[in-house]
Amino acid sequence: MKRKLLWAVSLLIPVVIAGCLVSGTKVFIIDLEGFGAAPSNMQTIHVNLADLSSDYDDNKDKLKSIDAVVMVGDVINLGAQSAGMKIYLSDDNLSSPGEVEDEAILIFESPSIAVGDTLHLRWADGMSYMRNFGELFRQVKDDGEFYLYGIPENSINIQYTLEIAITVTAGL
Repeated sequence: MKRKLLWAVSLLIPVVIAGCLVSGTKVFIIDLEGFGAAPSNMQTIHVNLADLSSDYDDNKDKLKSIDAVVMVGDVINLGAQSAGMKIYLSDDNLSSPGEVEDEAILIFESPSIAVGDTLHLRWADGMSYMRNFGELFRQVKDDGEFYLYGIPENSINIQYTLEIAITVTAGL
């Protein structure tokens, strides 16, 4: 019996090791540096993951899952009333906040931020404000090219210092 057990374990160890070696974790960082550069009712950034990492083109057809999507950084309310902000995602280059709200997918929604306050987003709390992971995964899996739109609520004086970290598992 022990011999059979040892034989089974000896056969399983290479399979487990091979499984660990044939998949890997990749992290893509999308810097939202362009958001909040000037007071505006909408900020737009075109994202191409292939431009961010040569690993993306090499592995996009091998993506298995998105393990985490986290918004980290700061959102500062420089306006005269409490405000918040939303970030949307779309394949299309949209031109107005109304068009974005009607046609794009909401992926981030902040709580209300008091006048002069800063919302500090760290790994744990940044994830709690994320929405629609499935759509984000589809965008990452399809071609990794999309638009992100920042739309402030109740103020045009929202300043962003944000990054989106997307952690994926890919087979090698």
